[in-house]
Amino acid sequence: MNLVTVVLLSFVIVAGVTVLASMALLKLWPVVQRGRLATSAGGSGGAESILRWSEQPAPGWQRTVERIGRAVGGSEQTVPSKYRQRLIWAGLYEPRAAVLFIGAKVTLGALLGSAYFLYSSFVLLRVVPFSQLFSNRIKARQRDIVHALPDVLDLLMVCVEAGMGFDAAVARVAEQPETRHRPLYAELMRMHLEVRAGRPRPEALRALGGRTGVEEVKSMVGAFIQTEKLGTPLGKTLRVHADSARVQRRHRAEELAHLAPLKMLFPTVFFLMPAFFLVTLAPSVLGLLKLFKAIGTH
Repeated sequence: MNLVTVVLLSFVIVAGVTVLASMALLKLWPVVQRGRLATSAGGSGGAESILRWSEQPAPGWQRTVERIGRAVGGSEQTVPSKYRQRLIWAGLYEPRAAVLFIGAKVTLGALLGSAYFLYSSFVLLRVVPFSQLFSNRIKARQRDIVHALPDVLDLLMVCVEAGMGFDAAVARVAEQPETRHRPLYAELMRMHLEVRAGRPRPEALRALGGRTGVEEVKSMVGAFIQTEKLGTPLGKTLRVHADSARVQRRHRAEELAHLAPLKMLFPTVFFLMPAFFLVTLAPSVLGLLKLFKAIGTH
């Protein structure tokens, strides 16, 4: 092999290993890093309030990353709002989370600058952009919220029609042990605790819609606020929105079912059709080869 072939082969091998490592890192990142920026609400200490942040000293690496983030992005109040909003949508409410996120981006960019300079145009920028590190978690969380919305509305409707007030119904639905750690139920409990702490209910409801980033939740929140202003029965509003959310969930399932054959088309063409042609045409091809060989020998 000449020098050019060796260089090209080495580049292909290194690029392939980098692609595989990047895909594995991006797939495992939300699982490995789930608790790195999370507040004490996600821990096992059920006695702590989700409205308070942990006062325990942070590890050394976290303090270093936080200092870098403050030097680049400023304090918690001056960090760009887009980072704070996306972190809130991902379930990370602690004010230091945005500073840590910016510091982590700068630190990783400095440590892996040479590799990023060589392969970013091929791996990161064209295959999986760096901004999608949190997108997978945001999409998964919002999908869980949308799927759980009809069940939550049904439970709230049953509680309200049974004679419970809105705050009591929210507390009863959100405090179920089997669903306490799901995003929508945790957001309802947070809203309930904020109201108990003295925050006006309309403001707490609007904050609930803003933290989720889901249009269905924002529509539900707007209906609740309008119902409270007009004095209309809350049970009817809950019933209407529960029926609408259930219909929308069924339409999403039907849409995915209709897309399934289209998604199966490409694997069928690229994997099954070659094998099918090989099985059906191989005997004929072998017979022709034997015939041509016999003709050639004579």
